[in-house]
Amino acid sequence: MGFFGRRDKRNAAPEPDTIAQATGPDRELLKRRAREAYEEGVGHQVLPSRARAALDAFDRSAARLDDLSATAPDDPELWRMRGALLYSRASTQLALDRHEAATADLTACVEAYGRSGLPEAALLAADALIRRARAYGEAGRPMAALADVDRAIGAYVQAGAYASPHPLLPDFARVLALAATVHLKVGDVDQALACARQSLARYQDLTRQRGGLDREEAGYMADAAGDTASRLEAARGNWEAALAVNQVVREAAEAGAGALGRALAREGLHLRLAGRTRQAEPVLARAEEVAPGSVAREEELAALPLPPSLAQALTAGESLLRERKDAPLRPDGVARLRKELTEHESYSASVRVRGGSAFAPEAAALTTVADLLLREGHVPEAWRVALETHLICDSLARRAPDGDEDLLPALAGPWHDALAVASRAALAAGRGSFVEDVTAASETVRATLAKA
Repeated sequence: MGFFGRRDKRNAAPEPDTIAQATGPDRELLKRRAREAYEEGVGHQVLPSRARAALDAFDRSAARLDDLSATAPDDPELWRMRGALLYSRASTQLALDRHEAATADLTACVEAYGRSGLPEAALLAADALIRRARAYGEAGRPMAALADVDRAIGAYVQAGAYASPHPLLPDFARVLALAATVHLKVGDVDQALACARQSLARYQDLTRQRGGLDREEAGYMADAAGDTASRLEAARGNWEAALAVNQVVREAAEAGAGALGRALAREGLHLRLAGRTRQAEPVLARAEEVAPGSVAREEELAALPLPPSLAQALTAGESLLRERKDAPLRPDGVARLRKELTEHESYSASVRVRGGSAFAPEAAALTTVADLLLREGHVPEAWRVALETHLICDSLARRAPDGDEDLLPALAGPWHDALAVASRAALAAGRGSFVEDVTAASETVRATLAKA
């Protein structure tokens, strides 16, 4: 990201002539040193071995910005500079697996862009949010990660980036690709596949419009969207779709974007699993030649179980309700709710439901299903239903119009109950980071509801 707002090679804002009206020799010197230290850090980022040198340079730049801000704390240009700096420093922190430091920088980055006054501030913040989502996901914090996914996608949808052609199309394709990886890691696999499919479709649009993708775009397409889509299409037995994605990923790898051995191994494995043994053999042999052991690694990955989606979890809940004479809910009511929430393509919680306070009784029903699943030992399914209930409530609260005074009071009870079930499910699963995530979310929700 460039120092004055450039993000992933796009929409660079013009560099300012001054930072605040009051300038002087000392101020200009600090500004120049801040810029030079930042550019030094960006230069170090090119080589992974120079990551710590990059952090040192970014820290020097931040110190200069602190000195500048001391005399002009409300200067929007300084906030823009700080946002870009924090974004770049977070990228280096993530490369060093310093997820806590990265999330702190990205949180401050979102605030900085919010105070910058830039017309594109919401989209700059969305870029930081989707990367914070990945950091939260790696740290085992699904609630925080998926809330960020929702906000990032929502910002681009609000900007109309879903249209094609659109100047933001490359950026929305990237956000969807990263969202797919977060969903695959800690979210709903149906939404992971939806994000991956839509990202690939947008990259195909870009390819048709331009005649090709640049290296960075091809990397997101192959390593994020393509990797997620091929794995999930194969898990569903959609072999034609999986192999079509595999071909795109392999072609990108052959052009230098992605790991060729891994791409060949997955394509060969899927050919074999699809019953095309004769076609698979030379592809698998080439994969082993390029990257020994790659086929075994792909076989191990393919054998890993996937967590239940919301649709699968609610289906399990319906089955339990049908088996019970004293069922707390009617199974057909849960079936109707499942169809409403999951039978249309969605990329995040905001797309699941469009209602406001009318969702409150449905949230209560979802929480009842989650509680029943948990008591019957269906821990992953209970977690999924409780988590998704929280995410939908959270998205509704964030999108609520000022006039909807009944929303938060109506949601309060089922929202708290959903978090309580989620906490018990996390404890039952032995996932300490999930418990911490629920605790943090509960504190935020209490603060939100207290304002109602």
